Amino acid sequence: MRRALAVALGLVLLLGAYAAGRASERDEVTLTVEVSSSDHEVIEGYFSLGDVTVMVRPGSPLHRFLSRQRGREVTLTLTEGAVRELSRLDRE
Repeated sequence: MRRALAVALGLVLLLGAYAAGRASERDEVTLTVEVSSSDHEVIEGYFSLGDVTVMVRPGSPLHRFLSRQRGREVTLTLTEGAVRELSRLDRE
């Protein structure tokens, strides 16, 4: 009985170490924040995500998403992009 328990515990520890090692390979951060913004800030594209204020382009898919999520908590996952690109500003 003790031997079976020791083997099971060892197997659980081994699998846990493997899972922790696999998780450390990903370079990402996950945050849960509340989206808030007043009516005039939504029009201008300003949103508070917890303690951080971000500005998004009005009319963009991200702007529509954040507008719908006002007053709710969302989970953000930030990862490094696979392809590096320079930012472009489109002049309208």
